Amino acid sequence: MKILKKIILLLITFCFLYLVIKNLNFKELYIILKGFNLKYLIFLVLAIILSASFRALCYKRLISKTVKISLKDLIPLCITGTALNILLPARAGDIFRAYYTGLKYNADKVKLFGTVMLERIFDGLIILTMLFLGIFLYNKNPLAQRLCILGGIIFIGCAVIALFMVKFKKIDSVCNFIINKTDFLPEKIKNLFHSFINFTNKTCNSFINGFEILLYPKEIILVLLTSSCIWICEASKYYIIIKGFNIDVSASITLFIESFLALACMIPSTSIYIGPYQFAIISACSIYNINKETALAASLVEQTAVTLTTGIIAFLFLLRNNIHFKDIQKDINKENNN
Repeated sequence: MKILKKIILLLITFCFLYLVIKNLNFKELYIILKGFNLKYLIFLVLAIILSASFRALCYKRLISKTVKISLKDLIPLCITGTALNILLPARAGDIFRAYYTGLKYNADKVKLFGTVMLERIFDGLIILTMLFLGIFLYNKNPLAQRLCILGGIIFIGCAVIALFMVKFKKIDSVCNFIINKTDFLPEKIKNLFHSFINFTNKTCNSFINGFEILLYPKEIILVLLTSSCIWICEASKYYIIIKGFNIDVSASITLFIESFLALACMIPSTSIYIGPYQFAIISACSIYNINKETALAASLVEQTAVTLTTGIIAFLFLLRNNIHFKDIQKDINKENNN
């Protein structure tokens, strides 16, 4: 099954890579890359670190009812999570962040995974808002507007469902109902089934408790504000890069680029977001008539800067805490299986 999964991931990656390099002028790409103003790298690195700092602040708010942790400790952890998201598939860095926090601070790991899911819902709302603004302010395509509104309804619906789940906990009642209705089963089967139901009940309650921040309106506002700051920093990276290439375009291009990238990161692929990531940037830039070579150059600059910046900080963090990469992979695989 694992081999089949790897084959599928490779096929997806190669399909997108083919679309990226098809009709690509490599000579022009090289010339464009050489023309990048290296002075902008300082601002790019600052935007990367600032984005991770806001991510840490957002995560701190989300887990504030579960564990107390300083921002100083959270920033390198969130940067390490970003590095692992790049190196490993399926947003493994987010899983590691929750797992490590639970392990080090003796907190409920399942509950922390619930906060990660809630964090993604908030991120989705902000990304869709950015896309909504981009479409309605620049590219007023009726179909795109409808799709954007539909996406907004889905994410808002998820947030409302999460709120109802944490406010009106009905899992205990459902599980007790199932247990009462299965008393007729033979003793051994009944005990085995009841143990499974009790385990499911405990796990689901822990996961839903990760949404408890939804019960505090003030905290929701703070999380939304910090999440907005994260994506403003993320979007600013591409504006900095575009300025570094001395391209004169509207700042609204970053709304499209970041929205497209967020959607591309949901597509399964191999490590370092190869394929879908570059295709998303090329697609977003094409709206502003920026050619493929320039868009790909921007992607290469951004990915190199992010990989090196987060990779170095992650290496120091893992070294300091005596954490080995193989152990991380094992822990993530274990949690994914759970």
